[in-house]
Amino acid sequence: MNFELACLDDFNEIENLYWDLIDKSKEEPSFPDWEKGVHPSADFLMAGIVKKELFVLRDEGIIKACAIVNSNSNKEYKKVAWKVNERDNNVWIIHALAVRYEYRGMGLATQFVKNLISYAKLENIEAIHLDVIDKNTLADKLYIRAGFKYVSTENIFYEVVGNRQFRMYEYVIE
Repeated sequence: MNFELACLDDFNEIENLYWDLIDKSKEEPSFPDWEKGVHPSADFLMAGIVKKELFVLRDEGIIKACAIVNSNSNKEYKKVAWKVNERDNNVWIIHALAVRYEYRGMGLATQFVKNLISYAKLENIEAIHLDVIDKNTLADKLYIRAGFKYVSTENIFYEVVGNRQFRMYEYVIE
């Protein structure tokens, strides 16, 4: 299993991974209310590839998990009582972590996050932050298992879901 940055040739496979996941899991209780073309949008995914922010977990040539990781946060993140505050790109934020539908339940999201933490250490990143939409209890369990700490619950506006409650998590890298 290889943890690596996506390349331009990966775009269609990544977009299809998200669209298929949305189609097959939108009725599930923990579905994060993503919407094809809105979040994640094709522009969001392409920008992640071009800016070298879209990471993939690849096995035997197949992308099995992916996420965009960068230092971009919204204004609500500034209000959170993080142990490590954002400054000079010292904190990464995980966006839209997804596992290919047919590979869910195999520990790939956990493996992706562990690989990301190891890579962040090499890059001298001090912490990883993220938010989890109110109903996504599976993501809560994943991040807690991976060592993230719950920090607070915030009301955040995202175009695809409107104003919703999000649980904020932090992993301090030591």
